[in-house]
Amino acid sequence: MTTMLFYEKIVPLNRDQHRKLHLRPSESKARFSADTHYVPVAGTEFYQAARDYPLLFPKDGGNGPIALLGMREGENLFLEEDGAWQEGVYIPAFIRRYPYILARGDESDSRTVCIDEDFPGFGESEGKALFNEEGEPSEYLSGVIDFLNRYATDMQVTGDFLQKLESLDLLIERNLRVTDSKGRNFHLNEFRIINEERLMQLDDATLGELHRKGWLGWIHAHLVSLGNVNQLPVRVVTELPEEAVTKKDVNGKKGRARKGNA
Repeated sequence: MTTMLFYEKIVPLNRDQHRKLHLRPSESKARFSADTHYVPVAGTEFYQAARDYPLLFPKDGGNGPIALLGMREGENLFLEEDGAWQEGVYIPAFIRRYPYILARGDESDSRTVCIDEDFPGFGESEGKALFNEEGEPSEYLSGVIDFLNRYATDMQVTGDFLQKLESLDLLIERNLRVTDSKGRNFHLNEFRIINEERLMQLDDATLGELHRKGWLGWIHAHLVSLGNVNQLPVRVVTELPEEAVTKKDVNGKKGRARKGNA
């Protein structure tokens, strides 16, 4: 089970039921993520995501790394007023894949393409067709499926990466506190980060393994991203009540988070 966040009504994509379905650009753009203050990220995204977001690990080891989008629940600081993602800022794959998602089937290796049927960009006349006249996936949908499969594979490798960090005892809990220009305090509670001291104590064989798998680069990108924690308060312009971002927020057990079978 994984947190579905802004997905509302996930249904399997069916060539008969959805044969006439088209996707048109949504006027709301990425506003579906306006109430989301974090999203999962794959390790392969770390290099790009580390430029803009703090990349953190929830205390609950069952959840992978996340990119923090806001200091408080229900706050995405990277959206413009029209719902567009801020120009020049990396858009996480979790955002880009919406309104599509892969769900696991009864067999461990099988996956089913699903859609958020409540997404307002779906219609039967305008936009990009999901199926051609023969009922086969259109060129557009084939591209979407390729992206979904790559993302799913990346997330599986990210899970292996997380397990390795756990086995090496490299993750430590860290409660972060930052202050904005108005003197308001924001607390990031019960997150974990990679401990640099423990990292430097690893033997050459272990460091070599991490390097060969590409994970040592991910570790360094994560450490660099921590500097973005102090940049988030600069983006806070609203007068929402001060709230802590808690473990429960990140694990989807509060607020608008929903769960599904992906």
